[in-house]
Amino acid sequence: MNNRITLNFREFGQSSDPKVVGIRDGGGQIIFDDLFFHSHPHFTSVFFPDVLMDKDWWKKWAKWEEYGSKLLHIKLAKTAILTDYIGASGLFRCFFVNSKLKEILQTANLPNHNFFEITFIQGGKIVDGYWWFCFDLETGENTVDFSKCEYNLRDHKRIFGENFSVNIQSYQDYLNVFYETGRAVKVTELVFNSNFNSELDIFGTQFLTNQVYISENLHKKLQEQNITGYTASYPTFGLDLVVF
Repeated sequence: MNNRITLNFREFGQSSDPKVVGIRDGGGQIIFDDLFFHSHPHFTSVFFPDVLMDKDWWKKWAKWEEYGSKLLHIKLAKTAILTDYIGASGLFRCFFVNSKLKEILQTANLPNHNFFEITFIQGGKIVDGYWWFCFDLETGENTVDFSKCEYNLRDHKRIFGENFSVNIQSYQDYLNVFYETGRAVKVTELVFNSNFNSELDIFGTQFLTNQVYISENLHKKLQEQNITGYTASYPTFGLDLVVF
């Protein structure tokens, strides 16, 4: 016999308010140019490989030890405001934080993680005092009850036909769909098992949602300290925990 409880987390992401980030079209503050990619060959080899060497290329994206490093001279848009939180679509994993936000995170219950020193360049001037906050993402291998999750097959049906269906009962079943179709299945209901640490203040998923989540406790701390640059909204689908 087991019970299901709803986890109280919010989706955590980058603000698109021009008054907050300084970008009129609501885009990101970061500009990844050719100089950045040339100067950071390891970052480029992980996230922008010329050739996918094998089907498990994604594993390097789930563990910070595989991709984390010091980053230099990341270009900021001229109008970008230096917020406490800075995200970037081209970053792919995790986000940038200043000293104020770093100190708050260091008091939180975090997954396996590290802070890497970085520098920005804006208008020809070096801006330091920021870190790349990297942390391991949930693959679900040991923490997700795949048989109880609900899946969104909209993209798969669009590509492979309306008759496309799945029977996902395990982590391996989930991976098999990804390997066979080249596309990860997203969830409309994400159900964790009792191995998941529900006391975490922040976590993200590798495939299942592509979102980062923060606890209400951490969200309250960010509000109290007037942290800038982020948004925190309730998920559009369920996050549940099955307790045995």
